[in-house]
Amino acid sequence: MGAISAIRPPAKIEQKNSIAVKQSNLEVCKNIKHMPFKDLLSSITKKLMSYALMLTSNNEDDALDLIQSTIEKLIKNKETLRASNQPLAYAKQILKNNFIDNYRKEKRMVSIEANDIAISNEGLQEVSLEYQEMLKCLGAFDEIDRTILMMLAKGHTYTEIQEVVGGISMANLRVKANRARISLAKCIGRKL
Repeated sequence: MGAISAIRPPAKIEQKNSIAVKQSNLEVCKNIKHMPFKDLLSSITKKLMSYALMLTSNNEDDALDLIQSTIEKLIKNKETLRASNQPLAYAKQILKNNFIDNYRKEKRMVSIEANDIAISNEGLQEVSLEYQEMLKCLGAFDEIDRTILMMLAKGHTYTEIQEVVGGISMANLRVKANRARISLAKCIGRKL
């Protein structure tokens, strides 16, 4: 009997269901409730991984995200975790609630790719650049050519344009409009 007690370090009972074993000046708790908080979180995290993988259908990335958000909530609710009689069960409940919340969020979101929804502003930058280039080119035209092109773009007739520009025959107006369109097309790099 003396040989057995020499191998095992002496144990003392501190509280109900709590045994602290003295090993080289370091106390190791057998009861999860009395661990230092950092060690408690580490222990819980390891045990939550299998549960998180089960909930996320073995998707490791989603499981890690779920555990991370659970750990954040556990840190915020440190005192509640410490006061719990079953800290692991408390952590599992938070993990499960996080999973349900994430599921509900995903259910509400509409996926563009899954529903083949066309993106409405596709190519908007190119259009904006072309517009800026066209304005720059129009700045090089004289006042009459700019007026003719702007009024044609807005859908005015040659008769209306002739009234605004004044002093130009209809034939001359048509020639000026055609030349202005060709010049503008060349300036912005388009064929007419």
